[in-house]
Amino acid sequence: MDPTRDNPILRFNTFWWALWTFLIFAVLLGAILIANRKPPTNLEDAAAVARYETKQRILKAQAAALSSAEIEAAIPTVAATLHASKPAAVETPAQVVPGSPTALQLAAATAAAPAAAAPNGAPASAGESPAVSPPVPAVTPETGGQDARPTPETGGQDARPTPPPPTGSPAQP
Repeated sequence: MDPTRDNPILRFNTFWWALWTFLIFAVLLGAILIANRKPPTNLEDAAAVARYETKQRILKAQAAALSSAEIEAAIPTVAATLHASKPAAVETPAQVVPGSPTALQLAAATAAAPAAAAPNGAPASAGESPAVSPPVPAVTPETGGQDARPTPETGGQDARPTPPPPTGSPAQP
């Protein structure tokens, strides 16, 4: 640069030109971004619509159910009723321990049910269905079932010979 052209006024003027140019481009870019702004469309926003509808439906149902004053008024009555009541024993447990007397009784009742059926397979009474379905015949390789696996005796392709027993170990005399 020529030393005669280097003066503070030119540097000051260039600084402001650069600053204004930068600001003009920033304003233009901001205007373009604001004009092209679209709401985001992703899966989370689509799921949010359904969640907000469910939330509004639940809030309406809760508002219609009971007010907090009604709940507070009912607490003493319910508390007195609960305090006076005695718990009832469970008569039909959901779980049965194997080997317990209950499990043995259930097994005996299940074993006695086929004996109640007539010998020809009809139920004991005309309106009842049989307690146990008739047995299904087993599929064996001799009957040609699809579950039969080929063995060396049947000569199948996938039959693998058994390895020979080990011989000649060093511990043998």
